[in-house]
Amino acid sequence: MPLIYCDHNFIVTSSQEPAAYANHLRRLVDTGTVTFVLSPVHWIDAAEDANEARSIATADFMDSLRPRWMYYRLTVERKEVADAFFRFAKIPAEAPQMVVDIGDVIFELAGQRAHRDSRAFIAHLRDVGPGHPLRRTLRQAFLTNQKNTEQFHAGKFTLAMAQEVEKLYVKKLLPAATPGGILIDANSKGQFLSTCQLTDLPSIALENKATQDNWHHKRQLNQNNFIDHHHLIALPYVDFFITDDGGLRNLIGRISANLPFRIAALLTKAEFDIRYPA
Repeated sequence: MPLIYCDHNFIVTSSQEPAAYANHLRRLVDTGTVTFVLSPVHWIDAAEDANEARSIATADFMDSLRPRWMYYRLTVERKEVADAFFRFAKIPAEAPQMVVDIGDVIFELAGQRAHRDSRAFIAHLRDVGPGHPLRRTLRQAFLTNQKNTEQFHAGKFTLAMAQEVEKLYVKKLLPAATPGGILIDANSKGQFLSTCQLTDLPSIALENKATQDNWHHKRQLNQNNFIDHHHLIALPYVDFFITDDGGLRNLIGRISANLPFRIAALLTKAEFDIRYPA
């Protein structure tokens, strides 16, 4: 069955439809027609809603779809780098799974196994506020993106410098040991970095292309736009990506040209409803 990633605007819009529409979506899941996919970015989106009742209602709607979950951005990128390195070094390793159960995502975020639904996680994000590690990490990434954009437009940060920064970022994500527990030496890491292409790392490549597209169009992101870009990491790992966000759709169209890997087909909500009628 197809994996369908739902941008947050689809979740919010669908949750406000009559109950019959929500029941239709759940029937699609129950009959094995589709599998909806969400990510921790949806929790951040919902927690940012000033209307607490709507925020919690959105959380309950998410879980009612019994979705599968994408790992958070840093985990996806770390798994991509490890997979590319193991293939380069011809080290046997299982292919990474990016779409998993909610418990696996929470384990990666919290470091321990625990049952927690979206309502609990979003309530926790709201209670802790901007100091929550997930929100703090996102905020720091946003500020770095803003600074780099300003430096680029001022001519103080070139594309060549950006490539060096990307290489350092990939180096930081390299695994310390093989799946069998053997430590990986610096020479092996250096050889990998000298030959690795960003297109070997799909989500990192898409994030890089989105950043350069913003620079090219002299677009200064606000925090909401920046959060939207975090949904892009799902594109190589699902079959369809639903969004009515025209700016995001146009961005995906521009950055997806000539990619050496497959990405999801885009659907609007209206196109999804035609494809999967009630």
